[in-house]
Amino acid sequence: MNAEVIRAAYAASSRRDFDAALEAMDPKVEFHSSGLFPDLAPVYRGHEGMRSLWEAMFAPFESLRFDVERIVEGDDCAAVALRFYGQGKGSGAHTDLPHGHALRFEDGLVVEISAHATFEGALEAVGLRE
Repeated sequence: MNAEVIRAAYAASSRRDFDAALEAMDPKVEFHSSGLFPDLAPVYRGHEGMRSLWEAMFAPFESLRFDVERIVEGDDCAAVALRFYGQGKGSGAHTDLPHGHALRFEDGLVVEISAHATFEGALEAVGLRE
């Protein structure tokens, strides 16, 4: 059930349709960054925080998309294997970065997202296995 919501939210983010992506998130959602993107704050809170996160993530890229490669679901959590594809502004440099997100849900909405360097790290963060 959550897999459809997860895929739709990442697809909306890739289209920069942040209102649609936020529909999957509780107003008190928290995003904990992994440190892989040095210009990001450690934590973003609430819908306004998520908008700030997206603004910071998209700023250096001409194009950026998030492809969901795998999802492992638990009762109130999920681990998501993502791949970030981007093309830098000005330089045209290409980015192809595998990544993992650990999500926690309450009442069908995402309440917490933590970013991890690997999918395995995301699985571990929410106590799931493949």
